Amino acid sequence: MFTEQQEKWLIRVQEVFFTYGIKSITMDDVARELGISKKTLYQFVENKNDLVVKMVEHLIESDKSAGECLRSESGDALEEMFGVIKHVNEEMSRIKSNVVYDLQKYHREAWEKMQDYQKGFLLSLVRDNLERGVREGLYRSDFNVDLVARMHVVESFIMFDESWFPRAQYPLNELFREFMVYYLHAIVSEAGLNKLKAKLSTYAPS
Repeated sequence: MFTEQQEKWLIRVQEVFFTYGIKSITMDDVARELGISKKTLYQFVENKNDLVVKMVEHLIESDKSAGECLRSESGDALEEMFGVIKHVNEEMSRIKSNVVYDLQKYHREAWEKMQDYQKGFLLSLVRDNLERGVREGLYRSDFNVDLVARMHVVESFIMFDESWFPRAQYPLNELFREFMVYYLHAIVSEAGLNKLKAKLSTYAPS
């Protein structure tokens, strides 16, 4: 979808947006950060909104690859979830609190792509992990997998609401870690609980 050079640009754009927010960054700032002229930048994107959309598309593809990798390489469902915690903690520790707000208010097309990702691939990933955990005997079998998966995806995005979780008091990475541990305690079986406790006893948060 993108050339190697374009991917490098989008990774750098993501870093800048995550660090400073989206609204505060101008196209002049972007060109300067990429070390290219605005003319070259506008050969790649039509405007700032188009740049944000492309950045989100690249972010989604990267997250999909990471999710598939965690699913295929993890020894069991709990190990997969701890891999998710580590990956998301690393991402969230870099995100300025107003990035989600900027997407929602100023870049609706990009935000809708994020929502489609949540309702599609991410929901499927959570559902597959639940089914895997049940098969492995690590999760309880007495709950509605689809309902719990949907609740988990929806609840995970409440963390970005600063009216409930002011960022100065609740850093995103710490908040997500606590949320995931709470979630896992709610779904594990007795065997899963023993394994969860063992993992938590040696888990070093990032």
